[in-house]
Amino acid sequence: MEDPCFITSPIKVLYVEDSSADVNLVEQSLKDGGLACDIHRVETCTGLIEKLEHSEYDLVLSDSSLPAFSGNSALQIVRYMKPEIPFIFVSGTMGEESAIESLRHGATDYVLKHRLSRLVPAVNRALLEAREKSLRQTIQKRLQQSRRMDAIGTLASGLAHDFNNVLTVIKAHVDLLAPGNLPPDEMANITERLRKAVDQGSYLTKELLIFGRKTETKPTFLNVTERIRETSSILTEALPKNVTLVLRLQESMPPIFMDAGHLDRILTNLVMNARDAMPEGGTITIEAGEAESAPAAFHFKEEEKAGRLCLTVSDTGQGMDEMTRQRAFEPFYTTKIPGKGTGLGLSVVFGLMQIHDGTIDLQSEVHKGTTVALYFPLHHDSHFTSESLREADVSSFTNGC
Repeated sequence: MEDPCFITSPIKVLYVEDSSADVNLVEQSLKDGGLACDIHRVETCTGLIEKLEHSEYDLVLSDSSLPAFSGNSALQIVRYMKPEIPFIFVSGTMGEESAIESLRHGATDYVLKHRLSRLVPAVNRALLEAREKSLRQTIQKRLQQSRRMDAIGTLASGLAHDFNNVLTVIKAHVDLLAPGNLPPDEMANITERLRKAVDQGSYLTKELLIFGRKTETKPTFLNVTERIRETSSILTEALPKNVTLVLRLQESMPPIFMDAGHLDRILTNLVMNARDAMPEGGTITIEAGEAESAPAAFHFKEEEKAGRLCLTVSDTGQGMDEMTRQRAFEPFYTTKIPGKGTGLGLSVVFGLMQIHDGTIDLQSEVHKGTTVALYFPLHHDSHFTSESLREADVSSFTNGC
C-alpha cells in the first residue's frame, strides 16, 4: 500500500451515488485506511454540475448505475469540466469488460463494492499520480514562462533596433527641413522619405500586434480557392520578372473559418520570403487541398486528420541549413542583410496560425528550396458549457440528466 503521508488535510471527495448506506461504507473504509475525508454526495446530473462549478474536489467516486443517471455520463461531465480530478468507479455491478471500457474513456481506476480492500490503495495511487502530474505541469509552466521572458527580451531588442532606424531617418530629414529655405522639389523629396519612414514604423507596429495576437479578429467562412487567386494576382505585381508564381488549387474545397485579412497576410509574408530567397529568380508554387494525413509530429486526433486543409508555399531558392530552419519562427531572427527584413515574417505567420487553431510544418534544404505547409481546420466546433449541459438535449451526452 502506498504511504498516504503526503496528504496533509482531509481529502475532499465528490461521490456520485444514490445509496447513503454505500456512501457511509466507503467513508468508513477510507478512514480505516488512514484517509481522512470530507464526502459530498450527489445523484443527479444537475447536482454534479453544480458541485463541480462551485467547489474544488480532490477526487470523484461514482457508482456505475443510478436510477436517474449513469456513471459513464458522470465520467464524461467530470472529464469535460475538471479533467485533472481523479475519477474512480466504485460499483457492485460493473463487469470486467465494462471496467476496461471505462478506463479507455478516462476513468482512473475501478473498485468493486464487495472488494473494498482495494479502495484505499486505489485512492492513494490516484491522488499521488494527480499530484505528480500537477507538479510536472507547474514545472512546465515555469519553463514556458522562462522561455517567454527570453522571447520578450529578443523582441524588445529587435523592436528597439528597428524603431531606432525609423526614428533616425525621421530625425535626419526633420533637421534638413529646419532651415525652411529648401527648394520645392527638395522639400517634396524629403516629405516623401518621411512618409515612407512613418509607413515603415506603422507596418512594424501592425506586425508586432499580429505577433502578439492583439489584433481584432473577424473570422468568416472563406472560399479558399477564390481568396488565394485574388491575393495571388496582387502579389504577382510585386514579384520580379525572373520569379514565376504557380497556383495548384483543388477545386470545390470546403471553406475554412478564419479572418480573410489574416489569410492575405499569411500568403503575403510567405510569398515575399520566397521571393527574397531567390535573388537569381525561380518558381514559387502555392498549393491547396484537403489533407488526407498530416505529419506525425502534429499528433492530430484520428477524427481530425480528414478535417484539415493543407496550404503550401514552396520555392526553388537558397534554402536553409538546419540551424536556420530551427530558428525560423523566432521573432527578429533573419539571415537578410540589415534593412532588407524585420525578421517578423514567419513569426507573424506562426502567430496567425495559432489564432486560427492551425499548425505549420517547415521543410528546407540548402540550394534546393523551402516548403512551408499550413494545416487549417475545416470546421469550427462549438464546445460544451455548463449552461449547455443543463439546457441542451443531453440524451446523447447523459442518461436521464
